[in-house]
Amino acid sequence: MACREDATSDCCRPAVVRAYQEMRGKGQPEKFCLEAAITVYRWHHPSPDNLPPEVMAMVTGWVRQGLMH
Repeated sequence: MACREDATSDCCRPAVVRAYQEMRGKGQPEKFCLEAAITVYRWHHPSPDNLPPEVMAMVTGWVRQGLMH
């Protein structure tokens, strides 16, 4: 199920963070975990091939904040 068209919507945040955390929990490299999180985000927010840098930063922030809780 896709989120609103607003690319800053965080309706998919729990799924993005969960994908990242579950892969990290299985010992996967950081790079692969972040790629998985971005893939989940893109599933919720279909967009052109290249995500804007601010979206990449937002997703990275979500997963890093998830590590603090």
